[in-house]
Amino acid sequence: IILSAVILTAMIMGADARNGRKADLPFKYEARLGWSGYPTSDELNFAGGHDRPYTSHPIQDLFADYGGPTYMTGNIMAEMDFHFRKWFTLAVGVATNGIWMDKYDAMTDELKGRESGFTLTVLPQARFTWMNKDFIRLYSSVGAGITGGSFDGRSEAVIAAQAVPIGISIGGKLFGFAEVGIGTVYIGGMFGIGYRF
Repeated sequence: IILSAVILTAMIMGADARNGRKADLPFKYEARLGWSGYPTSDELNFAGGHDRPYTSHPIQDLFADYGGPTYMTGNIMAEMDFHFRKWFTLAVGVATNGIWMDKYDAMTDELKGRESGFTLTVLPQARFTWMNKDFIRLYSSVGAGITGGSFDGRSEAVIAAQAVPIGISIGGKLFGFAEVGIGTVYIGGMFGIGYRF
């Protein structure tokens, strides 16, 4: 459904451009690379509860290997943006988050190895630019997609949703950007660089 909506929006905007209704834009595309804050969905679905010593089988768990603290890289996102108006951009991003945890022997507490995994998120977004100057842009965005991944024997696929109340990009063809966001992909900030063409 999400992919169909993205394709339909692109077709409508493309038809408007062919009919001469699109404002003249200095750049039609952007490529972005960013690093985000706290990945809430990944923590809830993959990292939560791994350091608890007992589950539904307390005798078995008492003698089973156990995990230490779980760590994550945070989402690293590559994104392609399509500018249809000075105020409207359709963005499609792919993000990945690395997850790892040390495993310990239940009897000796010795390090036995490391468990690792990752998540992958596909996130189409609608971005609305409300200040568009030569070297500075202020914008907001909203997006929905899907996150899938695997870690420590657990595999999940869940809906991803993200809102950016405020974002800023500074620069010309080569620019830096910073966003404040809330959602399943991250809570906090995303920072990165991009290139317009």
